[in-house]
Amino acid sequence: MILKNKRILSTLVLPLILGSFLVYPNSVSAAVGITIAPVKYKFDVERGQVVENTITVANPNDFVLKVRAEFQDFKVTEDNNIQWLPGDIENPYKMSDWIGIRQDVITLKPKEEQSVPFKISVPKNATAGGKYAAVFFTGVIEGGGNIGAVPRVGALIILNVKGDLKRTGELLNFSGPRIANNGPVNFTLSYLNTGTTHYEAKADFTVKNFFWKSGSFSSETKFVYPNIKRDLKATWNQRALLGVYTIKAKILDGDGNVYEQSKLVIGFPYLYLLILIGVLATLFYLYRWFKKKFKIVRA
Repeated sequence: MILKNKRILSTLVLPLILGSFLVYPNSVSAAVGITIAPVKYKFDVERGQVVENTITVANPNDFVLKVRAEFQDFKVTEDNNIQWLPGDIENPYKMSDWIGIRQDVITLKPKEEQSVPFKISVPKNATAGGKYAAVFFTGVIEGGGNIGAVPRVGALIILNVKGDLKRTGELLNFSGPRIANNGPVNFTLSYLNTGTTHYEAKADFTVKNFFWKSGSFSSETKFVYPNIKRDLKATWNQRALLGVYTIKAKILDGDGNVYEQSKLVIGFPYLYLLILIGVLATLFYLYRWFKKKFKIVRA
């Protein structure tokens, strides 16, 4: 029986959707599809440990489908895209040669699914930190040819080798408007993971109007890969702004170190002031015109 919608993700052509850590365009319709579940794995392992798990591959089509499994290393770029890496290049996050899975062609009947076991054998001399690869299933036909546009679907494997890890970071920039007419007000915090493994980052903000605290808000939470910069977006949903505000941003890295930056925002409703000036100018003009056209005398 085919996988239920709540636990599967289908990719119908080359665009690869790999779970909540990365964002890609919606998949494109095609004549051939492959479905897998789950779409991501996260492991924390010791050196020398062997991890065993399974991935389910399904044929959502009305015809027989043959697929083959493979692995490929990757790294994430600053624009949140995957860069696939050949196995023969120097790569501190390499993991694909630790992974084993069946290499024969898997034949799936229409609407059939199969659970395919795989294992990760972590070397005893593995370096501590994050390792990143994906498991793929690619459509094939007899003779080794491809099916149409080569349907291919994959799942991320996010692995962390325990040891002398660094989860440090650096707050690069805190940007936002200097003058705000009205809320909501948007800010961006640029943050760099300077460590050796991945972790989640979120910034918290406090607002002071002169000497008293007048608000607080938080940024979105993002998964940050080592040596990758992330822009964390945040919105202060204060509507009426009047005065000088100090906005302090605070973010913790994966080791608990605190990084802070502050900026001043002047809340000045200049649009309302311009409207008021316009109304007063109109009234003054009407007064001058009325006084010029009509003379007021006392009875």
